[in-house]
Amino acid sequence: MREINCHEEKIHLCGNIQSFGYLFIFEDDKCIGVSENCAAIAGEEYSAMLGMTVDDVLHRIVPSFELRGENINQAVSDSMFARYADRVTILQNDYFLSLYKYDGKIYLEIEACNPLAVKTTKLYYYAKHLDDRSSGNSCWQALTELIKDIIHYDRVMVYRFLEDNSGQVIAESKSADLESLMNYRYPEFDIPAQARELYRIFHARHTADVSAEAIPLMGRSADDLDLTRCSLRALSPMHLEYLKNAGVKASASFSIIVDDELWGLVACQNREPMHVDLSQRHLCTFLTQYAVNNYLADFQKKQVKVQKNLSQLKHDLKSDLLVKRDLYDVLEKYAVRIMEVMNGQGLIIKRDRAIMMVGEVPDKKMLREIDKKIATAEFFATDRFKCDGPSEDVEMYPGVLRISILPANNWYLYVFRKERLIEETWAGKPEKVMQVDEDRKITFPSPRSSFEAWKKITKGKAEKWQSSELAFIENITQIIQQAVAQRGGEIDELNKKLVRSNNALDTFGYTLTHDLKNPLTTIQLTAQMLLHKKDISGELLAKSMKNILEGTQLMRDMMDKVYQMSKVNHVDFVFEPINPQSKIVNIVENCKQQYKVPHLEFIMGETLPVLGERTLIYQLFLNLVGNAIKYSSKRQNPQVSVKSMRQGNKVRYDIKDNGIGIDLKDGDKIFEIFSRMSNTEGFEGSGVGLSIVKQIASKLNAAIHVESELDVGTSFSVVFKDVPEPDRMHLVS
Repeated sequence: MREINCHEEKIHLCGNIQSFGYLFIFEDDKCIGVSENCAAIAGEEYSAMLGMTVDDVLHRIVPSFELRGENINQAVSDSMFARYADRVTILQNDYFLSLYKYDGKIYLEIEACNPLAVKTTKLYYYAKHLDDRSSGNSCWQALTELIKDIIHYDRVMVYRFLEDNSGQVIAESKSADLESLMNYRYPEFDIPAQARELYRIFHARHTADVSAEAIPLMGRSADDLDLTRCSLRALSPMHLEYLKNAGVKASASFSIIVDDELWGLVACQNREPMHVDLSQRHLCTFLTQYAVNNYLADFQKKQVKVQKNLSQLKHDLKSDLLVKRDLYDVLEKYAVRIMEVMNGQGLIIKRDRAIMMVGEVPDKKMLREIDKKIATAEFFATDRFKCDGPSEDVEMYPGVLRISILPANNWYLYVFRKERLIEETWAGKPEKVMQVDEDRKITFPSPRSSFEAWKKITKGKAEKWQSSELAFIENITQIIQQAVAQRGGEIDELNKKLVRSNNALDTFGYTLTHDLKNPLTTIQLTAQMLLHKKDISGELLAKSMKNILEGTQLMRDMMDKVYQMSKVNHVDFVFEPINPQSKIVNIVENCKQQYKVPHLEFIMGETLPVLGERTLIYQLFLNLVGNAIKYSSKRQNPQVSVKSMRQGNKVRYDIKDNGIGIDLKDGDKIFEIFSRMSNTEGFEGSGVGLSIVKQIASKLNAAIHVESELDVGTSFSVVFKDVPEPDRMHLVS
């Protein structure tokens, strides 16, 4: 006897539609499939409709319909509006008519309208409700409230898919007399794989009446009529039985798509039959996507905050490791911060026979058992650790992470998580029950009949390690290893670095003594004049004081900029693959506000990944893109573009503007510190930006080139060398 699973059911080739609509399918402009109930609106039996053209069918059903011939093909082929929809009157009743192309065929759907039309004037208020966080509700809770208001169903839930493909209700709006299903879990097999795929492709599905008879399609066989994108498609008998068992007589669902993947569903249920028409479904689909955008914006804000804190911790740790001699003391100082970032309850740093413990950690017996079981693995992490040792802590710490800091010296870092008892409420016991069909000699899953709350308690597990946490601890370990390698380097290399640093200091010293002469001379002459001149007028005194203040401010600004530039020269940076796209976008948005150019036309081409250090990459584009925006900000139509291209093993970035331009008669003088062109008067700055760019380009082993024409614009090119192909790099942004 063969077993048939739910995922084997070809639900997109069911050959049936629901009773509230009518369907016509055309191939090569001939009707090849039609719903058996078509006579109700066409006045002809289905057999007479087969073979008709699209024009013939439309003229028979809606004589006044405006689209004809090629206009129909154009309407359904438009990439922006792939589905044409309109409200029409047929036999004095209102219907929605929609046309679309799929699988090389044209589909004509006609469905009944609801008496209460959707009020598009409320769209603004719907969006405001989703944006409002003052009530403390999530965007998903707000979404359930809006959709319940639009379709008037008894229950609207947001159902999120989890890592194991089961689901959980995370938001709910319901009628007062219904019991809440908030936080209830549902097993994976409640929504089989092929159904999830259809939800991912087509984002709105509903069943007006689970007990209504399905209308068969006539003409071609069901296997030739793909109803993947058909709003009228009848549901699987298994799913209809499932809904009946749950006490549901009408249902609707709207897909929550995040990064082109099915993140969850807005699941709607009603205790009585109720049709959700096309206008309601379109509005609910739009609001669902709007809620997705809100969710992603909130998620991004949290990620930025987390990354900022992590970057600060890594920066502080790196600085201390490079300066302080005892690495073990440095690790002890940062142990608590590392443990908190890892969401651990305890941390151990072990070096040979020395051991440092922070927080709640297992005893030494369990530690020996862990080392014995993990053996020589350099990186190990689990949320279900078990060992057979004598320790009393074996079951208390199932969350174990160990990473090797210095294998040769037996340096290890451990992070522990205690057991977390997890109590889950499931909508019915999550188990498959099989039915037997003796006639066909098959067994198949029976739709669940029990949805009563069933509690499950999970023991022996800790909270799962997140991929971001594992990446962080690996990064911390690399920082420590790099510091050790750097501290253990040859004295000769240190001497070379010292010579380079001294040369840089000599350059800065010369720059200061040379370029600060002018403001210092101005201050000196003004002070001498005030000292020797008698009967000074108030006007002259004010002017003199102003000269002194301006001179001191200029000197202060120059020294601040020199300090900024000095920071670029004394740190060794670790290169990693980086795509600068997000950094460039942030720079553009900030500079548009800083230089008051909201009307800037910014063109972003392809951004290829390069090898570099994220801080230097940011500074490089900050100066180049910032200058481009600043010096084109006074144009009537300011334009800035950034694009990249691969040239063999090199990647070239071009930053172009239509600003004031640069006089290039003195060549590389524009890259000298404090060098400003004569046409930059009226723009803020002190001539340090391009000098910083030159220094950074040198650090990044990149070449920089400039082309410019006065009063036309400027183009900077930065060529990054020895850049591997993207598929050989693990990118960071």
